[in-house]
Amino acid sequence: MTQISCVYSRTATGRLALIFAADLWSKLHGGESATSNGAKQTAQAEPAHDQPLHVYLRSDPDGAALIDAGAADSLMSTEASLVHDDVVRKTKLAPGSITIDADHASGVIVDHNLAFERDDLSVLFPCRESTLLGRGNGPILVPFGDGQSVMPAAEIAIDLARNLVLPVVLYHTTWTVPGLSATDAKEHMCSSAQALLKTLQTMAEKSGVECTVVVETADDVVEGDCDVALGQDHHRLLRQPDPTQNANSASGHRFASPQGQSSLSGRS
Repeated sequence: MTQISCVYSRTATGRLALIFAADLWSKLHGGESATSNGAKQTAQAEPAHDQPLHVYLRSDPDGAALIDAGAADSLMSTEASLVHDDVVRKTKLAPGSITIDADHASGVIVDHNLAFERDDLSVLFPCRESTLLGRGNGPILVPFGDGQSVMPAAEIAIDLARNLVLPVVLYHTTWTVPGLSATDAKEHMCSSAQALLKTLQTMAEKSGVECTVVVETADDVVEGDCDVALGQDHHRLLRQPDPTQNANSASGHRFASPQGQSSLSGRS
């Protein structure tokens, strides 16, 4: 199952990202977070979870050493303990369901800033939303181009769809082939894009995830992504253009949210 994490921050957007991550983690692990139904819940004591919610804490060892060089490790440990208690208090999750990390975890990281700072992480940009399914149980949109950059995000998308019992929509926009009179946009796809589509469909089928395909000849890739997301009530849009690919390739690893819709595409 996809690992869920977030970055600890005392800002308003940091708190929203934390609540979003906790809500998504709860849905994936069969629980309900405090924001799912609007009612506060009391954290329950339980053993450490085998796949907890990972919270990344930006510690400052140099600063701790300046305060007390002989007790720097103790100061950082105390900080981590206080942050853990704060996360439990804000998310209402059981203490054993949360782990504090000193580095970014793998999987999906819910954060408002990392999507613009790192190109080596799979970042879910929550757009100040507090829950993935707050606007309905629409499908997850997976834009793809003609290269393998979509694969990491597609794997995440299909895994989330399987565990959340949601369908996926595979989206591709292509140039029209000069001289080809076919009106079906699929006929204008290049061979590598067609092969990739078959791979993605096979992945969804093997995971037992319902899958539909939308292929069009949109003038702009990003506008096409957003239009199909808005038109079909998707949950989340993940997109980051890859400068090494052509304009009709949809790639990237950032999740964004046009009015709460949803989509995923690959890494650059």
